Amino acid sequence: MKTHKILPSVLSTALAASLFITGCSQTPSPTSLPAQVADQEQSQQVQLLPVEAFFNEQGISGLKSSSDGKWLAFFKEYQGAKNLYLMAAGADLDAAFPITTSKEPIQSFRWSSQNNELFYLKDSGGNENTQIYKLTLDVTQAKPTASAIALTNNSDIRYDLLKQPKDKPNTLVVMSNQDNPQQMDLYRIDINSAEITNIFSNTYGFSSIETNQQGEPVLGTSSNPDNTSDLYAKIDGKWTSLIKTQFGEDIDILSFDEDNNLAYLRANIQGRDKQQLLRLNITTGKLLTLHQDPMNESDVYDVLFNDEGTPLAVSYYGGRLRTYPLDKTFASNWKKINDHFTQDIEITITDRNEKTGLWQIHVASDVDMGSDYRFNAKTGLVSLLLEQEVSIKPELLSKRQSITYQARDGVNVQAYLTLPKGQSKNLPTIILPHGGPWARDYWTLSSGYFNPIAQLLANRGYAVLQPNFRASTGFGKRFLNLGNKNWGTGSMQDDLTDGAHYLIDQGIADKQRLGIMGASYGGYAALAGATFTPDLYQAVISYVGPSSLITLLESFPPRFRPYLGQFYSAVGDPEIAADREDMLARSPIKFVDRIKAPLMLVQGANDPRVTQLESDNIARVMYKQNLPVEYILAKDEGHGFRKRENKLAYIVAMEQFFAEHLGGRVDNKVTPSLATHLNTLKVDVSRL
Repeated sequence: MKTHKILPSVLSTALAASLFITGCSQTPSPTSLPAQVADQEQSQQVQLLPVEAFFNEQGISGLKSSSDGKWLAFFKEYQGAKNLYLMAAGADLDAAFPITTSKEPIQSFRWSSQNNELFYLKDSGGNENTQIYKLTLDVTQAKPTASAIALTNNSDIRYDLLKQPKDKPNTLVVMSNQDNPQQMDLYRIDINSAEITNIFSNTYGFSSIETNQQGEPVLGTSSNPDNTSDLYAKIDGKWTSLIKTQFGEDIDILSFDEDNNLAYLRANIQGRDKQQLLRLNITTGKLLTLHQDPMNESDVYDVLFNDEGTPLAVSYYGGRLRTYPLDKTFASNWKKINDHFTQDIEITITDRNEKTGLWQIHVASDVDMGSDYRFNAKTGLVSLLLEQEVSIKPELLSKRQSITYQARDGVNVQAYLTLPKGQSKNLPTIILPHGGPWARDYWTLSSGYFNPIAQLLANRGYAVLQPNFRASTGFGKRFLNLGNKNWGTGSMQDDLTDGAHYLIDQGIADKQRLGIMGASYGGYAALAGATFTPDLYQAVISYVGPSSLITLLESFPPRFRPYLGQFYSAVGDPEIAADREDMLARSPIKFVDRIKAPLMLVQGANDPRVTQLESDNIARVMYKQNLPVEYILAKDEGHGFRKRENKLAYIVAMEQFFAEHLGGRVDNKVTPSLATHLNTLKVDVSRL
């Protein structure tokens, strides 16, 4: 079981991949830069790879097996949008066929515990008001047919699928703001009749919740306005607070062992800096530490549980992934899996069926999107589950290095560096901060939307630095909370600036050809770089980035309001005069006259988090001040571009923009249809 999070990281890019990583193979420790770079020889530039190859239309992701192991479902594009495909286990990929043909990308899916049906979620135009659908397969025919029905149907309301209860498989437990726009309540949906019933009014402001096997809520964590949390348990029919955190501490429910009344938690409470794996006896209140990072490098990243809710393994992620078995049988199986692979990879366990003994594992690296395998715990054998042809040979891509550099105040910052193959000196360079900011970057190519883009930029001759700056998750609460009130003009931005200067000092970056690009919080950081360090960058791209911290917080959807305590602590509360003044001083929109670098803005018109107003405002002011600005706007997207033609058009625009201002290589072989579509996304800023 996983923690059921109600609220995503509000400013994280909506395009980040979701991972369930529980292991790794061949995991070198992060190293300082010079030893890795110094031995790279200069060589001729590699072949120019087409933009489309980095986002392979034939690529598959999210592979999941049906409960009986007979069928495989996965994501693949159908006419430019992510849809669901089906194939029989053991068949060739050519036998796969679409079972949804939606023009709106499917966001997530899960197999039903009952054979031959699954559930999926999608929204409308990126508005994030996801709806839940049931898809039933008729497998009596040689080629199964699929029929889908909407279990929810209100595009003004958001529905999140939490669970299909083990003891009530004909129902789903969902969260929704159906009855109160500012409150995510708990509901039960009958999957046959689509009848929806409110089973819990979330007046406690739970940001995560756990249910028992009957689908009844039993545990919850609140996100309080003062940036504390409470862990509640339902005891004798009454919700009781068992643990209250201090300011800036986290407590996540990972699993609930109903038979023994035990809760497994990931928390940094009671003097802990890094999140540890804890076990709470709900009856006695006793809290026990089960595991903590032996290297004291990172928080608990993930925990694998058996069907009874007992932990089998725990993993940590500093620069690379490390796993520690907690169970002898699992340890033996884990060794067999790792022994099967010899290359430098990270392994994810995406499914583990205790009845059949079949595990599904995903194997990926920094230069390979990955392949899916099946491990048979009864035989100890690992076999390829699905093979797909790669769009780019791994040897044509650049190694992605985990490095550490020191910020101006002595704090160490972990980052990923991608260099053009065979080049390491005097390069045009892109600083690429992640969204969130309460998120982080990872090593594998498939672990983030911008990782393939970093490879594309490296192919075009750029060095790309992706720092896990202060406020990034995974490195302990002290490191995360060092970002509080340090947006834009403080240490969070300094970490990016210091990373750029580090590469300059190493001779890697050409200080006359520096660019910065990011999405969401990363887009804000790009605008902050343009306004608060205007002499550092020569090209800036802000992708769904807020230009004003005040309008950002004032425009959040009502359902976010109960969970903004962390934002008020980190950014400020616009209702407080002193905070409002400070937020204004950190808002790039007020300092447009400082901008020297050309700016590109990228925005989705339906973005509910960073509204179109954020990009419109800064484009309007720049035009009035006769400053160079380009504006890409997709009217059918939200917080990030998900439709293929929009995504590719933006990347082409990015490539051309950086080539013009930083001198990297550019692929001029753009298809006419893509060039035409890009023109439809360009905004005439004089008409704003």
